[in-house]
Amino acid sequence: MPLPADMQNRLSDPEFWRAYHFETDDLDAGDLDDDDPDADDLDVDAVIADDDDLMTVEFPVGGGYALVLDIDVELREITLEMRSPNEPDRVQLGWDDESHWHPHVLRWDELDLIARAAAVHDPEVRHPGPVVALAGRFVVLGAGDDLDRITPLVDAAYGPPPPGAVYWPSARDWLHRADGRRDGVTWRQDGNGDWTVTQAEADGTDFALYSARQPGAGMLTAIRELLAAAEATLATGTPPVPATPVEEAWIEEVRTGAPRGSLIAARFGASPLRDSRRFLLDLHLPVDGRENAWVIALRKDLDRTLRDADRGWAEHSGATVAPGHGTLAEDFEIGVFDDLDAGVALIREVLRRHDAAPDTRLTRAGEPVG
Repeated sequence: MPLPADMQNRLSDPEFWRAYHFETDDLDAGDLDDDDPDADDLDVDAVIADDDDLMTVEFPVGGGYALVLDIDVELREITLEMRSPNEPDRVQLGWDDESHWHPHVLRWDELDLIARAAAVHDPEVRHPGPVVALAGRFVVLGAGDDLDRITPLVDAAYGPPPPGAVYWPSARDWLHRADGRRDGVTWRQDGNGDWTVTQAEADGTDFALYSARQPGAGMLTAIRELLAAAEATLATGTPPVPATPVEEAWIEEVRTGAPRGSLIAARFGASPLRDSRRFLLDLHLPVDGRENAWVIALRKDLDRTLRDADRGWAEHSGATVAPGHGTLAEDFEIGVFDDLDAGVALIREVLRRHDAAPDTRLTRAGEPVG
């Protein structure tokens, strides 16, 4: 079994998923004053405090090839690598952290193929399951990706939340992190069969591409070989016995040679996320000599208001400081889901509630909104 026993247990723990996705919500990391007596006590890192910092999860696909994840939740560093029989060391593909992230390295079709091959190679690795749930953060969607073929697998990979869960990942959460379709992200294949990803500079309004998978990158040959090994496993191996409708659909695709995702789309219908999108906004909040407690209260109120309405989130992103004058303004990044006008209305309501200064600025890609 590729998954260590402690990782198996963590996959059903909401706090692991909250930490894995760097999802601080409105509870802990990012507060402007760690000594704030009103800050909530829950610390997402506490769920792993008694364990080794680094977890390695490996998903073999056959032929000596495997997809590998190095996970350090405490340091908030996730690295995607692959193992190849032709390389003495593992090949780094992408990484995600809170400093210099480059997570956009896999096409959806590639992750789906790898997950299918992993399940054929070892039937205890269900698909959809841990491959999609864990490695899905390294997928970036581009023009032409069809959510009808994708979101049933992502939904099933996470499964329903356990009773009482405060946080649980969802297909919509994943989509808003991975979706570059409206922001100029394009996958292109060259004459060698290698895929690379680009983004038109003018289109990155709500999504910014960070990828090391560029023309000439050393990883390209290794990825091509990994995918070829996965294809060989699917062609010669025996699919597992399906336990769920979505498993049954992809296994039937393998058995009949139907295009991947076609039976999934046919059986599950139009994705409810077809029109879902995320808008990224920046809030510049002049402090005007107010205490940190006021800024913290406003940020928490803003985040809670958006989340309670299922309309987005807000997090602290920086500050404007002048020598001798202290902090002049605080900056926040805000994600608004689906309806920009409704989200902006909620933001304006919170700002009025806290008597924000008239020169407070709310912008999207540098342009005023609302």
